[in-house]
Order: sequence, then C-alpha cells, then structure tokens
Amino acid sequence: MILQFACSKAGLILYTLKPAGEDLEAAQDALTAALTLSKANMLVTPEAHNDLNYIRLTHGVIPELRIFTQETGLPFVTPRFPHLRYPVHTGFDQDDKEAWLPYRYFLVPSDNLDKLIDVSKLTDKTPLAGTFELDAKGIPTKLGPTLTNQQVIEKNIWPTYNAILQKKFHDVEGVGVIF
Repeated sequence: MILQFACSKAGLILYTLKPAGEDLEAAQDALTAALTLSKANMLVTPEAHNDLNYIRLTHGVIPELRIFTQETGLPFVTPRFPHLRYPVHTGFDQDDKEAWLPYRYFLVPSDNLDKLIDVSKLTDKTPLAGTFELDAKGIPTKLGPTLTNQQVIEKNIWPTYNAILQKKFHDVEGVGVIF
C-alpha cells in the first residue's frame, strides 16, 4: 500500500505481478517477461509469501544478485535486464541479500517531497498503474493499458488504496512468518 501511494505521489508507474501459482518455473518465466516488457528500473518484492520465497525465485532469474554487493556504492547492473538498478526487498535482514536494498531505507519522513518532485505536474491523468496481458499460465506476453490515477480509483484495482483515499474502513489480511 505504501508503494502504491509513493508511486502516485512521485508520478511513477507501478506494475504488479502475481506468481503463477505453485509452479516455480512459470513464476520465474513470468518475472523474466515482466522485467523485459516493463523495462523496470526498480524491482520491489516481499521476502516471501504463501510459502514461496521470492528472494530465491528472483535469484533464479537474476543470479547476479547473489554476487553483487551494494557496499561499493555503485548501482546494481545486469546484462539480462540492463535497465534494472534497484532490487528492493521488504524483509528485515540482509542474509543472502547483499545486492538487495531494504525497502525501509526508502521510507524517510523528511517532509521535503516538494523540493524533490514538482507535485503540481501530477494530476488525475498522470499514469499510475501499468498492466500486463497474460497467457493461460499467467506469464506476461505484452504490456496492457496504463491506468491513470483517476482510472485506478474508478476501477477500484487497489481496494485498500481506494478505501484510504475515501476514508472508509477496510480490513487488510495479515501475512504470517515464513521460514
């Protein structure tokens, strides 16, 4: 949810990909296709969800993540996805995640967004949510339409985001700890 609001406030386009069920190979194919089609500069993933370790899944697609380190101060680089610079995880440790940046590093309540981004250029017509057209296995085949801020609200594609904007109560399901 925080990432959805951040993308809206910064004028960024957020593509969301859900892994193809329990099929690890299909999930890796989906991630490969999504990164190739979207030309994403940043990949944000939870560490794990529903017994699927997304970090390991991503290492299967981008093995360079296992050997790259952020300690040099240089951005991440891979020939597989030349546009990708910021692999980000939502976990709390850095065990086997040396190339990954923790998401919490991006959350800085400094109250100076207006100095970094010209928010006056953001409108209801600003692109916000990118979509993929998927095949039967859930693997992206091409980019779908990009929805604007207003379309995201009208189509209710992010129910929690909409509920917060409308100041309505909304129940958010929790996620357990996965080892």
